[in-house]
Amino acid sequence: MLKKLTLSVPKYLKKFIEGEFDGENGVVHIEKWNEIGRMIHLASRSIPFVITPEKPTGTTLVITYYCREKAYEVPLEKYPDFVRQLDEIFRRTLISEVRSVHYLAGGDYSTYIRNFLARYDIQPDIELEWETVRKIYRDYLLRVDKKNKKKFSLKSPA
Repeated sequence: MLKKLTLSVPKYLKKFIEGEFDGENGVVHIEKWNEIGRMIHLASRSIPFVITPEKPTGTTLVITYYCREKAYEVPLEKYPDFVRQLDEIFRRTLISEVRSVHYLAGGDYSTYIRNFLARYDIQPDIELEWETVRKIYRDYLLRVDKKNKKKFSLKSPA
């Protein structure tokens, strides 16, 4: 049975998920074996009665997926957590792609972030604040630097 999950998401997240999972017009079909499909399966539970969700406001993303059980649904209270996890997938993908190019080429990472955003047709400062995107990668660099300093400071001289 084909089921739908309609989420209210930021515009940049909608474009990212559509680009990453070959969706169009706000509809993305998710297979059970990929990360989002596994999240849907883990969050779903048996709900024997019909629940009508509230109409989402703003930008909506419709995720379609197959499920054999008719009464096996994602509970409404899990929707905000699901959107937060989708945002975490966006952040993780941004960090891994920018990191791979930044480590190889070096220099200022702003151009690599712009290339990442351009690939998904996300416009900085319109759909997502430019400083927010830079902060995602900058915080990652600070975390790694802090971890490395801690690791090297623990080693005693031989």
